[in-house]
Amino acid sequence: MKRKFIRCVAGAAGVLMAGTPAFAADLTPVPPPPPVFTWTGFELGAQVGGGVGQTSLNLFDVFDFSDTYNDAGVFGGLHVGFNYQLMGPLVIGVQGEYNFAGITGNASAFPLNYLSTSIRQFGSADARIGYAFDHLLVYAIGGFAYGDIRNTINFQGAASATGLVGFPVTRDFAANRYGFDVGGGLEYNFWGNWTARAEYRYYDFGRLGFADAGFIGPLFGTVPPLVSIAIPNHTTRETLQTGRLGLTYKFAWPSTPVVAKY
Repeated sequence: MKRKFIRCVAGAAGVLMAGTPAFAADLTPVPPPPPVFTWTGFELGAQVGGGVGQTSLNLFDVFDFSDTYNDAGVFGGLHVGFNYQLMGPLVIGVQGEYNFAGITGNASAFPLNYLSTSIRQFGSADARIGYAFDHLLVYAIGGFAYGDIRNTINFQGAASATGLVGFPVTRDFAANRYGFDVGGGLEYNFWGNWTARAEYRYYDFGRLGFADAGFIGPLFGTVPPLVSIAIPNHTTRETLQTGRLGLTYKFAWPSTPVVAKY
Protein backbone atom coordinates (compact mmCIF):
# COMPACT_ATOMS: atom_id res chain seq x y z
CA MET A 1 0.00 0.00 0.00
CA LYS A 2 2.81 2.30 0.87
CA ARG A 3 4.55 1.48 -2.40
CA LYS A 4 1.38 2.32 -4.37
CA PHE A 5 1.04 5.63 -2.58
CA ILE A 6 4.69 6.52 -3.21
CA ARG A 7 4.33 5.65 -6.89
CA CYS A 8 1.23 7.90 -7.19
CA VAL A 9 2.96 10.81 -5.51
CA ALA A 10 6.03 10.42 -7.74
CA GLY A 11 3.87 10.29 -10.85
CA ALA A 12 1.98 13.42 -9.89
CA ALA A 13 5.22 15.22 -9.18
CA GLY A 14 6.55 14.23 -12.58
CA VAL A 15 3.45 15.58 -14.31
CA LEU A 16 3.73 18.87 -12.45
CA MET A 17 7.41 19.21 -13.28
CA ALA A 18 6.76 18.48 -16.94
CA GLY A 19 4.11 21.24 -17.12
CA THR A 20 6.13 23.87 -15.29
CA PRO A 21 8.08 25.22 -18.36
CA ALA A 22 4.87 25.77 -20.32
CA PHE A 23 3.24 27.44 -17.35
CA ALA A 24 6.30 29.62 -16.78
CA ALA A 25 6.33 30.57 -20.46
CA ASP A 26 2.75 31.77 -20.15
CA LEU A 27 3.85 34.12 -17.37
CA THR A 28 6.68 35.71 -19.43
CA PRO A 29 5.79 39.40 -20.07
CA VAL A 30 5.10 40.29 -23.68
CA PRO A 31 7.44 43.04 -24.95
CA PRO A 32 5.64 46.30 -25.78
CA PRO A 33 4.95 46.90 -29.47
CA PRO A 34 6.98 49.55 -31.29
CA PRO A 35 5.52 53.09 -31.24
CA VAL A 36 3.48 54.33 -34.17
CA PHE A 37 5.31 56.80 -36.40
CA THR A 38 3.48 60.13 -36.66
CA TRP A 39 4.13 63.49 -38.29
CA THR A 40 2.49 65.30 -35.38
CA GLY A 41 4.78 67.69 -33.54
CA PHE A 42 6.69 70.94 -33.59
CA GLU A 43 9.58 71.39 -36.02
CA LEU A 44 12.69 73.53 -36.33
CA GLY A 45 15.11 73.45 -39.24
CA ALA A 46 17.31 75.18 -41.78
CA GLN A 47 17.32 75.40 -45.58
CA VAL A 48 19.63 76.44 -48.40
CA GLY A 49 18.80 76.90 -52.04
CA GLY A 50 18.90 78.96 -55.18
CA GLY A 51 16.46 81.28 -56.87
CA VAL A 52 15.74 82.79 -60.27
CA GLY A 53 13.62 85.95 -60.34
CA GLN A 54 12.22 88.40 -62.84
CA THR A 55 11.82 92.18 -62.68
CA SER A 56 9.32 93.93 -64.95
CA LEU A 57 9.69 97.73 -65.12
CA ASN A 58 7.38 100.30 -66.70
CA LEU A 59 8.09 104.05 -67.12
CA PHE A 60 5.45 106.76 -67.38
CA ASP A 61 5.39 110.52 -68.00
CA VAL A 62 7.65 111.60 -70.88
CA PHE A 63 8.63 108.06 -71.87
CA ASP A 64 6.37 105.08 -72.37
CA PHE A 65 8.90 102.34 -71.81
CA SER A 66 8.99 98.82 -70.36
CA ASP A 67 11.69 96.22 -69.84
CA THR A 68 12.01 92.80 -68.22
CA TYR A 69 15.20 91.20 -66.94
CA ASN A 70 16.20 88.26 -64.78
CA ASP A 71 18.06 87.94 -61.51
CA ALA A 72 19.55 84.88 -59.80
CA GLY A 73 21.48 83.85 -56.70
CA VAL A 74 21.50 81.79 -53.53
CA PHE A 75 19.80 82.01 -50.14
CA GLY A 76 19.66 80.31 -46.76
CA GLY A 77 17.60 80.57 -43.62
CA LEU A 78 15.52 78.96 -40.88
CA HIS A 79 12.00 77.57 -40.64
CA VAL A 80 9.75 76.70 -37.71
CA GLY A 81 6.33 75.12 -37.65
CA PHE A 82 3.84 72.60 -36.34
CA ASN A 83 2.27 69.57 -38.04
CA TYR A 84 -0.73 67.48 -37.05
CA GLN A 85 -1.47 64.07 -38.54
CA LEU A 86 -5.19 63.44 -38.73
CA MET A 87 -6.78 60.00 -38.75
CA GLY A 88 -5.02 58.16 -41.51
CA PRO A 89 -2.35 59.63 -43.77
CA LEU A 90 -3.57 63.25 -43.99
CA VAL A 91 -1.19 65.83 -42.46
CA ILE A 92 -1.89 69.54 -41.96
CA GLY A 93 0.39 72.20 -40.54
CA VAL A 94 1.65 75.77 -40.40
CA GLN A 95 5.15 77.07 -41.02
CA GLY A 96 7.10 80.32 -40.94
CA GLU A 97 10.49 80.93 -42.53
CA TYR A 98 13.12 83.63 -42.91
CA ASN A 99 15.92 83.76 -45.50
CA PHE A 100 19.00 85.84 -46.13
CA ALA A 101 19.55 86.15 -49.88
CA GLY A 102 22.04 87.26 -52.49
CA ILE A 103 19.79 87.28 -55.55
CA THR A 104 20.76 89.99 -58.05
CA GLY A 105 20.33 90.95 -61.70
CA ASN A 106 20.85 93.89 -64.04
CA ALA A 107 20.13 95.11 -67.55
CA SER A 108 20.68 98.04 -69.89
CA ALA A 109 18.01 99.47 -72.17
CA PHE A 110 17.63 102.98 -73.61
CA PRO A 111 16.68 105.41 -72.15
CA LEU A 112 17.59 103.66 -68.88
CA ASN A 113 21.31 103.06 -69.11
CA TYR A 114 21.44 100.77 -66.10
CA LEU A 115 18.84 98.75 -64.17
CA SER A 116 19.50 96.42 -61.25
CA THR A 117 17.58 94.37 -58.71
CA SER A 118 18.79 92.97 -55.40
CA ILE A 119 16.73 90.67 -53.15
CA ARG A 120 18.40 90.94 -49.73
CA GLN A 121 15.99 88.84 -47.67
CA PHE A 122 12.59 87.21 -47.96
CA GLY A 123 10.27 85.02 -45.95
CA SER A 124 6.75 83.69 -45.61
CA ALA A 125 3.98 82.48 -43.31
CA ASP A 126 2.43 79.36 -44.83
CA ALA A 127 -0.02 76.53 -44.45
CA ARG A 128 0.93 72.98 -45.40
CA ILE A 129 -1.19 69.99 -46.37
CA GLY A 130 0.27 66.62 -47.18
CA TYR A 131 -0.25 62.90 -47.63
CA ALA A 132 1.97 60.57 -45.62
CA PHE A 133 3.34 57.30 -46.94
CA ASP A 134 4.64 56.21 -43.53
CA HIS A 135 8.03 57.99 -43.26
CA LEU A 136 7.58 59.95 -46.53
CA LEU A 137 5.41 63.07 -46.73
CA VAL A 138 4.27 64.57 -50.03
CA TYR A 139 2.94 68.08 -49.44
CA ALA A 140 1.73 71.37 -50.89
CA ILE A 141 2.57 74.70 -49.27
CA GLY A 142 1.49 78.31 -49.73
CA GLY A 143 0.62 81.55 -47.99
CA PHE A 144 1.74 85.13 -47.35
CA ALA A 145 5.21 86.23 -48.54
CA TYR A 146 7.38 89.31 -48.13
CA GLY A 147 10.76 90.43 -49.51
CA ASP A 148 13.31 93.19 -48.99
CA ILE A 149 13.88 94.19 -52.63
CA ARG A 150 16.01 97.07 -53.90
CA ASN A 151 16.05 98.50 -57.41
CA THR A 152 18.65 100.87 -58.89
CA ILE A 153 17.99 102.94 -62.00
CA ASN A 154 20.50 105.05 -63.92
CA PHE A 155 18.84 107.51 -66.31
CA GLN A 156 21.00 109.47 -68.76
CA GLY A 157 18.15 111.38 -70.37
CA ALA A 158 17.14 111.50 -74.02
CA ALA A 159 16.77 113.97 -76.83
CA SER A 160 13.31 115.50 -76.65
CA ALA A 161 11.47 118.80 -76.68
CA THR A 162 12.40 119.27 -73.02
CA GLY A 163 16.11 119.24 -73.88
CA LEU A 164 16.96 116.60 -71.24
CA VAL A 165 20.21 115.42 -72.75
CA GLY A 166 23.33 114.36 -70.87
CA PHE A 167 22.13 114.54 -67.28
CA PRO A 168 23.03 111.21 -65.59
CA VAL A 169 20.83 110.46 -62.59
CA THR A 170 21.10 107.37 -60.39
CA ARG A 171 18.43 106.46 -57.88
CA ASP A 172 17.97 103.58 -55.42
CA PHE A 173 14.42 102.44 -54.72
CA ALA A 174 14.18 100.13 -51.69
CA ALA A 175 10.96 98.75 -50.26
CA ASN A 176 9.49 95.80 -48.43
CA ARG A 177 7.34 93.96 -50.93
CA TYR A 178 4.35 91.78 -50.04
CA GLY A 179 2.56 89.06 -51.97
CA PHE A 180 2.06 85.30 -51.93
CA ASP A 181 3.98 82.07 -52.37
CA VAL A 182 2.93 78.58 -53.46
CA GLY A 183 4.78 75.33 -54.02
CA GLY A 184 5.27 71.73 -52.99
CA GLY A 185 7.84 69.20 -51.89
CA LEU A 186 8.88 65.89 -50.36
CA GLU A 187 9.96 65.34 -46.75
CA TYR A 188 11.47 62.08 -45.47
CA ASN A 189 12.19 60.90 -41.93
CA PHE A 190 15.60 59.26 -42.38
CA TRP A 191 16.71 58.78 -38.76
CA GLY A 192 15.20 59.32 -35.31
CA ASN A 193 13.50 62.70 -35.20
CA TRP A 194 15.38 64.07 -38.23
CA THR A 195 13.84 64.69 -41.63
CA ALA A 196 15.19 65.97 -44.95
CA ARG A 197 13.16 67.85 -47.53
CA ALA A 198 13.36 68.99 -51.14
CA GLU A 199 11.01 71.78 -52.17
CA TYR A 200 10.01 74.11 -55.01
CA ARG A 201 8.43 77.50 -54.30
CA TYR A 202 7.07 80.34 -56.48
CA TYR A 203 6.85 83.88 -55.05
CA ASP A 204 4.90 86.83 -56.45
CA PHE A 205 5.68 90.11 -54.68
CA GLY A 206 3.25 92.13 -56.77
CA ARG A 207 3.63 95.47 -58.55
CA LEU A 208 4.67 98.67 -56.77
CA GLY A 209 4.82 102.27 -58.01
CA PHE A 210 7.62 104.79 -57.36
CA ALA A 211 7.91 108.55 -57.89
CA ASP A 212 11.27 110.36 -57.78
CA ALA A 213 11.22 113.93 -56.45
CA GLY A 214 14.52 114.65 -58.23
CA PHE A 215 16.45 117.89 -57.99
CA ILE A 216 16.97 121.11 -59.93
CA GLY A 217 19.98 121.38 -62.24
CA PRO A 218 21.26 123.59 -65.09
CA LEU A 219 20.67 122.82 -68.74
CA PHE A 220 23.94 122.15 -70.58
CA GLY A 221 25.99 123.65 -67.74
CA THR A 222 24.36 127.10 -67.76
CA VAL A 223 22.48 128.54 -64.82
CA PRO A 224 19.30 129.51 -66.74
CA PRO A 225 17.16 127.79 -67.67
CA LEU A 226 16.88 125.28 -64.82
CA VAL A 227 15.36 121.85 -65.30
CA SER A 228 14.13 119.18 -62.94
CA ILE A 229 16.30 116.06 -63.10
CA ALA A 230 14.52 112.94 -61.91
CA ILE A 231 13.77 109.31 -62.74
CA PRO A 232 10.38 109.17 -64.45
CA ASN A 233 7.51 107.73 -62.47
CA HIS A 234 7.65 103.97 -62.79
CA THR A 235 6.40 100.62 -61.46
CA THR A 236 8.19 97.33 -60.91
CA ARG A 237 6.80 93.82 -60.52
CA GLU A 238 8.91 91.14 -58.84
CA THR A 239 8.57 87.35 -59.04
CA LEU A 240 10.88 84.61 -57.80
CA GLN A 241 11.19 80.84 -58.26
CA THR A 242 13.24 78.84 -55.76
CA GLY A 243 14.49 75.32 -55.19
CA ARG A 244 15.80 74.28 -51.79
CA LEU A 245 17.04 71.47 -49.55
CA GLY A 246 16.20 71.48 -45.86
CA LEU A 247 17.05 69.63 -42.66
CA THR A 248 14.43 69.56 -39.88
CA TYR A 249 14.22 68.29 -36.31
CA LYS A 250 10.78 67.15 -35.17
CA PHE A 251 9.93 67.44 -31.48
CA ALA A 252 7.70 65.06 -29.43
CA TRP A 253 8.19 61.99 -31.60
CA PRO A 254 7.05 59.23 -31.50
CA SER A 255 3.68 59.92 -29.98
CA THR A 256 1.78 56.78 -29.03
CA PRO A 257 2.54 53.04 -28.99
CA VAL A 258 0.32 50.39 -30.53
CA VAL A 259 -1.94 48.93 -27.83
CA ALA A 260 -2.85 45.29 -28.27
CA LYS A 261 -6.58 44.52 -28.02
CA TYR A 262 -7.81 41.31 -26.37
